Amino acid sequence: MDKHTFVLNGIILFYIIQRIAELIISNENEKWLVRENEAQEVDPYETKRMRIFHTLWFISLIVESNLKKEFQTPAISLGLYLILIVGMLIRFHTMEKLKKFWTVKVLAMKNHIIANTGLYQYYRHPNYAVVVVELICLPLLFKAYFTMILFSLINLYILSKRIELEENTLMKQSNYRDLFYGKKLAIVAILILGGVNSFAEDLHLNYKTYGEAKKSASYIKFQSESTKLGLLTTSFDGFVKNIKLHYVLDGNAIKNLEAVLAGDSLDTDVNARNEKLYKEILDIEKFPSILVSVAGPVQLKEGDQSVEMIFQIKDKKITKHVAFSLTKNDKHFLIKGHTALGVKEMGLPDPSIAIAKVRDEFDFDFAFIL
Repeated sequence: MDKHTFVLNGIILFYIIQRIAELIISNENEKWLVRENEAQEVDPYETKRMRIFHTLWFISLIVESNLKKEFQTPAISLGLYLILIVGMLIRFHTMEKLKKFWTVKVLAMKNHIIANTGLYQYYRHPNYAVVVVELICLPLLFKAYFTMILFSLINLYILSKRIELEENTLMKQSNYRDLFYGKKLAIVAILILGGVNSFAEDLHLNYKTYGEAKKSASYIKFQSESTKLGLLTTSFDGFVKNIKLHYVLDGNAIKNLEAVLAGDSLDTDVNARNEKLYKEILDIEKFPSILVSVAGPVQLKEGDQSVEMIFQIKDKKITKHVAFSLTKNDKHFLIKGHTALGVKEMGLPDPSIAIAKVRDEFDFDFAFIL
């Protein structure tokens, strides 16, 4: 083995040993988290996928670099060495900041402590930025361009899924979103991943009673009028007690906003009226949910806006331009809006009875704290 090949394989061996050491540290931390925090792995398949990916990367790197047996020029090599050393220091920094919570697996647990000092003051995942750098710089050092390009592209997909899984887990168990909203992954990841700065979120509102829904700051209210014997007009209202929201906070916008309203949770606080609503009008046995989605992004800026909403009621879809206002309070946003839908427009049977004519148009008001 010539000196060139010896140095090349020595560098790769160093990184393999480093990975093994990281796995040992991770396994020890995992044991402690299982024992002290009742930690459980969220997705074993994701861990297996990461291990297979990095194993194949090392194999490809070893094969291609030993076939070529080349280094970059001394000046370029020195620059790559410096970048890799900085990356190694950043990894040690993240391990020190996360301490016992540093693992290679995504774990769900109680009492999750979030690091927000050091580099974590500015970036959400500095350790993943190091991975991105290593997958580029190490093959580049040996002119292993096939390995560099192929595995860097695959890594973008794997890392995006990993980050989504990890952040969704952390947001369910800690104040992760409040600490890190507005912070990007890292400057290298921004350049490569296109500025990933999004949080997928789920919000479930489940009120037990009409009164509880009415008192809440987040609600969907519907209202109309009925005229009895053509003389006396009175208004009536109702609230949706079970609402599931899913949306993505992406930079300064809310995207992919969807709401699922349980049909049997629409409550007018009058049992007879509710029974008619569930059985005759909405036919909830056949159509248990009402779906509402927003066609475009909602900008996170204070003031009035308008978006296109799609309402799917039974087997009919209705598109409406809905006006709403947005205000910011501390780290949360309050969205309030109004629209109106006609009974005929919704394809619903007329709820009127012989002695009481119900107005065709229903007003809908909503408010959500995100």
